[in-house]
Amino acid sequence: MHHPLDITIVVAWLLLALGLGLLFQRRASTSTESYFVADRSLPWWVIGTSMVATTFAADTPLVVCGYVAAEGIAANWKWWFVAPGAVMTVFIFSKLWRRAGVITEAELTELRYHGPSAAFLRGAKALWFGVFLNLLVIAWVMRAMRTIVETVLGIGPDVVWFGLPAGTTIVLGLFLLAVIYTVAAGLWGVVATDLIQFALAMFGSLAVAILSWKKAGGLTGIQEAFQAHNLDWEATTNLIPLNDPSPDGATAQLAILLGVTWWAARNVDGGSYLTQRLLSARDARHASWGYLWFTVANLCLRPWPWLAVGIAGLALLGATDDPEAIYPRMMMEVLPPGLFGLVVVSFLAAFMSTIDTHLHWGASLLVHDVYRRFVAPERSDKHHLLASRVAVILLGALGAIASFAIGEIRGAWELALSVTAGLGAVYVARWLWWRVTAWAELSAMAVAMVGTFTIRTLAAHHPGGEGTSAWMWLEPIPQGWLAFPFDAFAIVCVSIPTWVAVCYFGPATPKAHLLAFYDKVRPGGFGWRAIAGDRPDFDKHGPTRWTFLGIFAGSVGVYGTLIGSGHLLLGRPAAGMVWLLAGMVGGVYAVWRVHVETRGDAA
Repeated sequence: MHHPLDITIVVAWLLLALGLGLLFQRRASTSTESYFVADRSLPWWVIGTSMVATTFAADTPLVVCGYVAAEGIAANWKWWFVAPGAVMTVFIFSKLWRRAGVITEAELTELRYHGPSAAFLRGAKALWFGVFLNLLVIAWVMRAMRTIVETVLGIGPDVVWFGLPAGTTIVLGLFLLAVIYTVAAGLWGVVATDLIQFALAMFGSLAVAILSWKKAGGLTGIQEAFQAHNLDWEATTNLIPLNDPSPDGATAQLAILLGVTWWAARNVDGGSYLTQRLLSARDARHASWGYLWFTVANLCLRPWPWLAVGIAGLALLGATDDPEAIYPRMMMEVLPPGLFGLVVVSFLAAFMSTIDTHLHWGASLLVHDVYRRFVAPERSDKHHLLASRVAVILLGALGAIASFAIGEIRGAWELALSVTAGLGAVYVARWLWWRVTAWAELSAMAVAMVGTFTIRTLAAHHPGGEGTSAWMWLEPIPQGWLAFPFDAFAIVCVSIPTWVAVCYFGPATPKAHLLAFYDKVRPGGFGWRAIAGDRPDFDKHGPTRWTFLGIFAGSVGVYGTLIGSGHLLLGRPAAGMVWLLAGMVGGVYAVWRVHVETRGDAA
């Protein structure tokens, strides 16, 4: 990227991003609530767009194209599986988060549970998610950005600037810029930049997709190139893999993902960094609509431009030893000056929108749930506001260091999914069942951690693996059963009986504390009848059979649109129209149900 027009566009964006972040410094400096949850004043379209921008990271197109090249389009079910959980959050959990009125996800533990176990859980979650897993995400996003920078600039690891590889130096500079405006403006700055970053990222992905498809000769040219490269068109473009009989193949993976993983994943209730957006909504109604917009944009608007680039990239480049480099290589192939600069800016925007969110989210957990809660509870809010900015800088430094240890991006992504496996079930239950306790959550976390590292140790010694030594007694076990999503399924099978037993045989939360939580959040439903069944309007709270019908319809809406669009792109119009019709019917009903069920939640 040496054309003056491209350089001008990139520099202009960097200055704009810095200016937008600094513009909100004064507003973010009024209190920690303003810094972390924007005074709970954001409308649905802002929080929804911000969530999409945040999950639209620089690594995402690389991973998606890598899946297409290595395993085919159907491998993307490893992230498409989240749709039912996302729709369930729209209907049930988004409004509960907003009613809780907490500042962080970890703070919910002491609102929901009681005593020393709740306090310990709060601190443990803040450190585990706010530091370890958060730094893992920051590191793999920075690793992805290094791949992009080195590819589009044509610089190898032998080019050194300031004692570091040139690609690393550039990424660290971008990272520092994100740290600066996040430190200054908190969530206000994060959200303000997210809005522009989403528009840029969508424009960039569409531009690369359209030009890549055209460069490859359209559908006919791509199919001919697949044949010339001896690539399997049907296997690569199969959208729903139902014909793989192997015990650890694509069909078995799909069954696990849609049967178990979607409700067992940690963020099934809208938790993790997305919780901040729900907590910053104007009211519970805006939280629900914001998560609906996020779900639609995340799973219906974003995937196919990336997938189209992966398919066209295989046609033009053939099989490659580095499938995650297909996307930046296609950028180099198809983009003219000017447009190239804009697409590079879209990647910078995607990178920075993810980095700023994770730095800010991690800082909120460290300060609000560790430092303020346990170390300096008597200090002023002004002091904790300063501590929040210091925490952003600290996490930034640790994240930059951790990025040097990341190899393959997909591997880090799947590790994060596995190490939190089984937590989703207990997170759903804590809202809907009074018996769940802090000890139940702690037991689920322990099983997930121990299970993940146990299974990875077994995988390293499997006779079919790449380990230095093999344990032959593992040979009858298919190697795929020791990888995602099968490892997550195994952990779930141990985790659920463990934490349910703890709920029944461990110490219970005092009834008075449970009633205080219920009166604030109003989760309703069968699971709370024994505790709050005598509360006025109890039967009007909580999910009904129509709620679950709406969740099913919304899932049909998402998958119908996603799969139908793919069939149309791949030259299967009949199948595409059937799926799109199903998606339209399901989507319309789901939207109507969201309207009905959120009418009473307006401010």
